[in-house]
Amino acid sequence: MKTESSAQAFIATSFIPRLNSNLCLPLVEKCGGIEGFFEESDKALSSLYKTLHISANLFDRKTALTKAKKEMAEIEKHDIRICSIEHHHYPELLKQCEDAPLVFYYKGKFTSPDSNKYLAIVGTRHASSRCQTRVENLIAELCALNFRPVIVSGLAYGIDASAHRASLKHGLPTFAVLGHGLHMIYPASHKNLAENILNSGGALLSEFPCTAPIHPVNFLRRNRIIAGLCHATLIAESAQKGGAMSTARLALSYNREVMALPGRPEDPYSSGCNLLIKENTAALIDNATDIARILNFPISREHPQQIHLEFFDTSEKETILLAVLKEHGDTHIDELHQCMSIPPGELSALLLQLELEGKILALPGKKYALAN
Repeated sequence: MKTESSAQAFIATSFIPRLNSNLCLPLVEKCGGIEGFFEESDKALSSLYKTLHISANLFDRKTALTKAKKEMAEIEKHDIRICSIEHHHYPELLKQCEDAPLVFYYKGKFTSPDSNKYLAIVGTRHASSRCQTRVENLIAELCALNFRPVIVSGLAYGIDASAHRASLKHGLPTFAVLGHGLHMIYPASHKNLAENILNSGGALLSEFPCTAPIHPVNFLRRNRIIAGLCHATLIAESAQKGGAMSTARLALSYNREVMALPGRPEDPYSSGCNLLIKENTAALIDNATDIARILNFPISREHPQQIHLEFFDTSEKETILLAVLKEHGDTHIDELHQCMSIPPGELSALLLQLELEGKILALPGKKYALAN
């Protein structure tokens, strides 16, 4: 069976769902690769099927190649590219998953330095404004720690969209994994969001061709790619059933880190997160530092600097400070700062010097007074 190009063979793979899985990699490898599978004779394949205990009627190569020919026109029209497991830039983490696709489609730039961490942030479509704010704050905090992971989500309403938008706002790369062909965007209202992801250097990914029918189950299937791409998955808000919970279970099955934001017991869309934490399936996350530690990002803390004080003769600033305390009595350090108009560090050093010299007293509540 002759293919017109290697691209046609790769695309044809996506029209045979049972073939488009890492589980079929031994079969593909014995054929010399994906293109070899489609060019192999029926007789040779039959022998391989028996050796690998595969049912012979699972793969309709002829129909898949016909569909692939039509698909090639669509992906060219919509500037869509393909990536097979044979390509050097196929994501290493995803390649480790036994049910990862052998071929997927993408738009934009999905490659990044090997040192980058990938963090999935997913949750309910019915996200509360409180939790959406928590997601944005977490991403802002990650940036403040100088930790800049690639944020991966599913472009759905609610938590997914919040994670993508916060990433764009704070300059983090973000990938959206879709449950349909990349010739369209669902939900349609997120078309601008998808364009912003691409314009910012992010990517859209899918294992589904443009000409394939759209099924609700596809949106659950794509969750394994979200989990498989990432070092860790954070469930921000979720009921006990739903796509986010399936993503958490998948991440766990891939031996990846799972995290969850705790919620109030009375909130139905926090019950899933609370359950994951209660089961010790997910680590409880309070802040971005928790995430950074779980992902082994080195957190540098500023060490307090020792102040070397030189005792000097009475200066103009000392005279002014003592005069203020004499006039006003017990005075808060903030009021002294306003009166003195000197940098806080310099004021603190001066106060400490005068205290050590016995000229002033430090009182509770950050107040100071003249010594008797």
